[in-house]
Amino acid sequence: KHGLFDLTYKIAADYDFMLRVLKDKSLKFDYLPKVITKMRVGGASNRSLKNIIQKTKEDYRAIRSNKLGGIYSILRKNTSKIKQFILK
Repeated sequence: KHGLFDLTYKIAADYDFMLRVLKDKSLKFDYLPKVITKMRVGGASNRSLKNIIQKTKEDYRAIRSNKLGGIYSILRKNTSKIKQFILK
């Protein structure tokens, strides 16, 4: 129904897929105020400055192609991750 991972995204294929699912108006989502998954820092998207730049470009392309958000979304997404580098 929502398609497969778009492999033209080298880093953000999961993010693009998530946006496609979230924009499906037949589904209902609720906020869960609890940590259910902890992931280690250092995945492909944060491995180097080059990857961070690539991820940001791909995130923006996914946001634009799915018509969800804009530059503010990218800024918020990236600034929300700053604490993971400080609070290891």
